Amino acid sequence: MPVSSVAGLPRGHKTMLLAHRAMIRDLDRVQRTALDLAATPNPVRAKALAEYLGKLATVIHHHHEGEDEFLWPRLRDAGADEQALEILAAEHSELATLLSAWQEFGATPVADSAAANRLSELTTAVRGQLAAHAADEERELLGRLAPVLDEPTWKGFENHMRSTAPLWTLRFMPAWLLSVAGPDDAAGVPVPLLGRLFGGWLERAQRAAFGDNY
Repeated sequence: MPVSSVAGLPRGHKTMLLAHRAMIRDLDRVQRTALDLAATPNPVRAKALAEYLGKLATVIHHHHEGEDEFLWPRLRDAGADEQALEILAAEHSELATLLSAWQEFGATPVADSAAANRLSELTTAVRGQLAAHAADEERELLGRLAPVLDEPTWKGFENHMRSTAPLWTLRFMPAWLLSVAGPDDAAGVPVPLLGRLFGGWLERAQRAAFGDNY
């Protein structure tokens, strides 16, 4: 996406783009770390990875639930392109099954090479499907859905996401989004002060989980 188009987007739209970027980056890290654990078992790292994977999976699920429960219905009521909404909803449904299997498997620290390789395979599948969906979603939000997207809709979506999020995400999300933000989309980070305050906490958790793959 051209930098100029990112700079002019509403804050909620920038937040969504940052979330997609952070999801893909972390899935790449999980996959590489799982391969490392397959080659060299590390119970401490495996435990930290399982804990972080649980947080990441919860964030991804919540992101999709917020779109299904609030954003897509709001856009449908505003007369949005139905085919675009159907595509995105169907992709969410397909992803939900894969995400749940990945989250369930990843909840237990990998104890041997077979389990670590399986986690790598599942993560690769999630990463591929999620990246394809994110690309579709970003294209539709700038294309067929753009005519009915306005500031009140984005603000409503932000409020919905904040009110339905687990409490621990109040310190996780700002720091997580800030860690992938550039000058043109940093305005998409909600409560950037919290992002800076908890940036060190997040980095420690990520370094414990990913090691050299941080």
